[in-house]
Amino acid sequence: MVDKDLLNSKLQELERYITQLSKHRGVTSDKLANDLDEAWIIQHGLLLCIQVVLDMGNHILADAGVSVNEYADIFPQLGRLGVIPEDYAVSIKGMAGLRNLLVHEYSELDMDTLAGVVNNRLNDFTRFGTYVLKYMEKIKEIVRKRKRLNE
Repeated sequence: MVDKDLLNSKLQELERYITQLSKHRGVTSDKLANDLDEAWIIQHGLLLCIQVVLDMGNHILADAGVSVNEYADIFPQLGRLGVIPEDYAVSIKGMAGLRNLLVHEYSELDMDTLAGVVNNRLNDFTRFGTYVLKYMEKIKEIVRKRKRLNE
Protein backbone atom coordinates (compact mmCIF):
# COMPACT_ATOMS: atom_id res chain seq x y z
CA MET A 1 0.00 0.00 0.00
CA VAL A 2 1.19 3.51 -0.76
CA ASP A 3 2.73 5.11 2.33
CA LYS A 4 0.54 8.19 2.65
CA ASP A 5 2.65 9.60 5.48
CA LEU A 6 5.76 9.37 3.33
CA LEU A 7 4.04 11.05 0.39
CA ASN A 8 2.61 13.79 2.61
CA SER A 9 6.06 14.42 4.05
CA LYS A 10 7.55 14.60 0.55
CA LEU A 11 4.77 16.98 -0.54
CA GLN A 12 5.60 19.27 2.38
CA GLU A 13 9.27 19.19 1.44
CA LEU A 14 8.41 20.00 -2.15
CA GLU A 15 6.27 22.95 -1.11
CA ARG A 16 9.12 24.35 1.02
CA TYR A 17 11.57 24.03 -1.86
CA ILE A 18 9.19 25.65 -4.35
CA THR A 19 8.61 28.53 -1.93
CA GLN A 20 12.35 29.12 -1.66
CA LEU A 21 12.94 28.91 -5.39
CA SER A 22 10.02 31.27 -6.03
CA LYS A 23 12.02 33.98 -4.28
CA HIS A 24 14.45 33.84 -7.20
CA ARG A 25 11.94 34.31 -10.00
CA GLY A 26 13.15 36.93 -12.40
CA VAL A 27 16.75 35.74 -12.23
CA THR A 28 18.64 36.07 -15.51
CA SER A 29 21.18 33.73 -17.05
CA ASP A 30 23.75 36.55 -16.79
CA LYS A 31 23.12 36.81 -13.04
CA LEU A 32 23.57 33.06 -12.66
CA ALA A 33 26.74 33.07 -14.75
CA ASN A 34 28.25 35.84 -12.66
CA ASP A 35 26.95 35.08 -9.18
CA LEU A 36 28.08 31.67 -7.96
CA ASP A 37 26.02 31.92 -4.77
CA GLU A 38 22.83 32.53 -6.76
CA ALA A 39 23.68 29.76 -9.20
CA TRP A 40 24.27 27.29 -6.38
CA ILE A 41 21.00 28.22 -4.71
CA ILE A 42 19.08 27.64 -7.94
CA GLN A 43 20.95 24.45 -8.81
CA HIS A 44 20.51 22.90 -5.38
CA GLY A 45 16.87 23.98 -5.08
CA LEU A 46 16.00 22.50 -8.46
CA LEU A 47 17.87 19.31 -7.66
CA LEU A 48 15.91 18.92 -4.42
CA CYS A 49 12.57 19.56 -6.15
CA ILE A 50 13.29 17.12 -8.93
CA GLN A 51 14.57 14.44 -6.56
CA VAL A 52 11.48 14.68 -4.36
CA VAL A 53 9.22 14.37 -7.42
CA LEU A 54 11.19 11.35 -8.66
CA ASP A 55 11.13 9.76 -5.21
CA MET A 56 7.36 10.15 -4.94
CA GLY A 57 6.87 8.80 -8.43
CA ASN A 58 9.13 5.84 -7.80
CA HIS A 59 7.29 5.05 -4.53
CA ILE A 60 3.92 5.10 -6.27
CA LEU A 61 5.22 2.90 -9.09
CA ALA A 62 6.78 0.41 -6.68
CA ASP A 63 3.44 0.11 -4.88
CA ALA A 64 1.80 -0.62 -8.23
CA GLY A 65 4.39 -3.31 -8.95
CA VAL A 66 6.13 -1.28 -11.64
CA SER A 67 9.90 -0.97 -11.62
CA VAL A 68 11.92 1.36 -13.79
CA ASN A 69 15.56 1.25 -14.77
CA GLU A 70 16.00 4.97 -15.29
CA TYR A 71 14.55 8.11 -13.78
CA ALA A 72 13.35 9.15 -17.24
CA ASP A 73 10.96 6.19 -17.24
CA ILE A 74 9.09 7.31 -14.12
CA PHE A 75 6.91 9.97 -15.74
CA PRO A 76 5.63 7.90 -18.68
CA GLN A 77 4.81 5.05 -16.30
CA LEU A 78 2.92 7.40 -13.97
CA GLY A 79 1.00 8.60 -17.03
CA ARG A 80 0.14 5.04 -18.05
CA LEU A 81 -1.15 4.33 -14.53
CA GLY A 82 -3.29 7.47 -14.58
CA VAL A 83 -1.47 9.12 -11.68
CA ILE A 84 -0.61 12.07 -13.91
CA PRO A 85 -2.04 12.98 -17.30
CA GLU A 86 -0.01 11.51 -20.15
CA ASP A 87 0.43 14.88 -21.87
CA TYR A 88 1.80 16.31 -18.61
CA ALA A 89 4.15 13.32 -18.32
CA VAL A 90 5.52 14.20 -21.75
CA SER A 91 5.91 17.87 -20.84
CA ILE A 92 7.96 17.12 -17.69
CA LYS A 93 10.08 14.26 -19.01
CA GLY A 94 13.08 16.60 -19.14
CA MET A 95 13.17 16.79 -15.34
CA ALA A 96 15.06 13.51 -15.13
CA GLY A 97 17.68 14.73 -17.59
CA LEU A 98 18.04 18.03 -15.75
CA ARG A 99 18.52 16.11 -12.50
CA ASN A 100 21.36 14.15 -14.09
CA LEU A 101 22.97 17.35 -15.35
CA LEU A 102 22.67 18.94 -11.92
CA VAL A 103 24.31 15.92 -10.28
CA HIS A 104 26.93 14.94 -12.85
CA GLU A 105 27.57 17.82 -15.24
CA TYR A 106 27.04 20.86 -13.03
CA SER A 107 30.10 22.65 -14.40
CA GLU A 108 28.60 22.61 -17.89
CA LEU A 109 25.05 23.66 -17.04
CA ASP A 110 23.33 26.07 -19.35
CA MET A 111 22.35 29.10 -17.27
CA ASP A 112 19.57 29.96 -19.74
CA THR A 113 17.98 26.61 -18.93
CA LEU A 114 18.20 27.14 -15.18
CA ALA A 115 16.79 30.65 -15.40
CA GLY A 116 14.03 29.38 -17.67
CA VAL A 117 13.01 26.68 -15.24
CA VAL A 118 12.93 29.04 -12.26
CA ASN A 119 11.08 31.73 -14.17
CA ASN A 120 8.66 29.58 -16.16
CA ARG A 121 8.41 25.99 -14.94
CA LEU A 122 8.14 25.97 -11.12
CA ASN A 123 4.43 25.35 -11.56
CA ASP A 124 5.32 21.90 -12.95
CA PHE A 125 6.34 20.89 -9.43
CA THR A 126 3.15 22.28 -7.93
CA ARG A 127 1.03 20.44 -10.51
CA PHE A 128 2.84 17.20 -9.75
CA GLY A 129 2.01 17.62 -6.07
CA THR A 130 -1.63 18.25 -6.93
CA TYR A 131 -1.78 15.06 -8.99
CA VAL A 132 -0.20 13.05 -6.16
CA LEU A 133 -2.82 14.39 -3.75
CA LYS A 134 -5.61 13.42 -6.16
CA TYR A 135 -4.09 9.96 -6.52
CA MET A 136 -3.97 9.54 -2.75
CA GLU A 137 -7.65 10.50 -2.56
CA LYS A 138 -8.48 7.85 -5.16
CA ILE A 139 -6.62 5.25 -3.12
CA LYS A 140 -8.41 6.33 0.04
CA GLU A 141 -11.76 5.92 -1.72
CA ILE A 142 -10.83 2.45 -2.99
CA VAL A 143 -9.86 1.38 0.54
CA ARG A 144 -13.19 2.68 1.89
CA LYS A 145 -15.12 0.77 -0.76
CA ARG A 146 -13.23 -2.44 -0.01
CA LYS A 147 -13.94 -2.08 3.69
CA ARG A 148 -17.66 -1.63 2.98
CA LEU A 149 -17.69 -4.71 0.77
CA ASN A 150 -15.96 -6.77 3.45
CA GLU A 151 -18.40 -5.75 6.19
